[in-house]
Amino acid sequence: MPESLRPQYLSQPFAPHRRRIYIGGTVVESLFILVPTVAVASGLLRPTMALDVVANIILTVPFVFLPAIVLWDAPGEHRTPMERGAELILVWLPFTAFSQLTYELPFLVGNVLGTWRPTEDPGWQWIWWQYAQADTRWWGTDPVMFALELVAVSSGATVLVLWLKLLRPETTDEQRVRALWWAFLHIAMIAATTCVYFVSEIRAGFVDIGQGWFYGVGFKFLFMNLAFMVFPVPTLYYIHRQIDCLTRELGPRAVAERKPVGIEAGSTVL
Repeated sequence: MPESLRPQYLSQPFAPHRRRIYIGGTVVESLFILVPTVAVASGLLRPTMALDVVANIILTVPFVFLPAIVLWDAPGEHRTPMERGAELILVWLPFTAFSQLTYELPFLVGNVLGTWRPTEDPGWQWIWWQYAQADTRWWGTDPVMFALELVAVSSGATVLVLWLKLLRPETTDEQRVRALWWAFLHIAMIAATTCVYFVSEIRAGFVDIGQGWFYGVGFKFLFMNLAFMVFPVPTLYYIHRQIDCLTRELGPRAVAERKPVGIEAGSTVL
């Protein structure tokens, strides 16, 4: 393996302090999806604007900034950009996959079943209802939103399977290259749906966005989705770099393995 990408950074690149932050951030994210939703469903909390603001700030900030933790080296740890990129791949893949499967998948099912109906008392639907107060396309049976989320959820499920494969140290380089190519495809597909989601509403003049320009457009529509606009770009770049690095290693290795026994390098066969 070239010095720019040491083998241990392919599957287990996480320093202990970064691993703890990733796990802690995931716990916080999960709690602030689950706790307010359960509290509203049980009547302990009302679906007020204050709850909307507080919960979304706590929910969004870790999600936007957590992947940037890949840049934080431990004392004495000296990683190359390629090695940081290898960790970004293994951080962003589960982030985007779990987002599709925990948030968008229920929306997709509800879109088909007609679950999302106008209400002032959303109950267990609060986590989806509160976002739809800003983006009204989310609430109801919008066919364009259904199509976008169908692609994103399908790709998210595939990305999760690929991530589990890339995490295994016993995954061979050949298998890793194939998994990375598929990951590149599906991350690009999710990024494309994100572009369509934003550009279509910008072209419409933000007519579907509620809760005002500052909170509805600035915070919910843009800032809450900032990670999905930013992190796919370096992730795709470093997937490409890792595929290139591994492929350059596999070529000479394959030639060496196929060399007939007894024939030395540089000899001529008549």
